[in-house]
Amino acid sequence: MSENKICSCKRKKSRNVLINILIFIISVGLWGGIVYYGYGYAKNYIDTSISNVRQENAMNIQELSDQVKLLSNEIKGLSNNLDDTGSTISNTTDVQNKIDNKLEELDDRLKELQKSLDILKEAPNAKN
Repeated sequence: MSENKICSCKRKKSRNVLINILIFIISVGLWGGIVYYGYGYAKNYIDTSISNVRQENAMNIQELSDQVKLLSNEIKGLSNNLDDTGSTISNTTDVQNKIDNKLEELDDRLKELQKSLDILKEAPNAKN
């Protein structure tokens, strides 16, 4: 009987060991499956997020490039206006100089005429 009990105990122990090994293998497999699924889910989420950010960046870059083009065109227009204004100011300065010269000439001419008028005024007095 004692031998039966020992065999029976050994069987129970080996059965318990096998059950424990089986539970451990199932637990490791389940844990591995969860980790694998979690990795796949996280990778998919990160890839989707990166894709969304890239799309938003592409749209923002397009908007910025359009705004840069508009600003560039406005700067060119302002530059052209400045050039035109500069030439107008230069022309205005030239015109002003010409006007000043003409005024000086007219002033000199007026002085000569004044002298002639004074001479004419004195001439009749000299005849009388």
